[in-house]
Amino acid sequence: MKRYLMFIALLGLGFCACKKEQAAEPEKPTVETIKIAGHDYPKDSTFTVFAKYSGLPKEDLKFLQDEEVFIYKDYLKVLPSDYLTLKK
Repeated sequence: MKRYLMFIALLGLGFCACKKEQAAEPEKPTVETIKIAGHDYPKDSTFTVFAKYSGLPKEDLKFLQDEEVFIYKDYLKVLPSDYLTLKK
């Protein structure tokens, strides 16, 4: 009886001594955003939709955050509200 009790105690101690692995939380991918009229929008999808509706190539577009305008080939300024439906 004493041997069984000692065996159970050592067995319990053996299981408790094992370090448990913490499941790592998956990192959320960061999405680059642009701010238009106080609202944050995902940059990639905003550029894609703007290029689709304006007919301008996405590669030639830039966004000036301080003026909140799209720039086409460094000379044409276009307001986002002309081609995008924005939150109010």
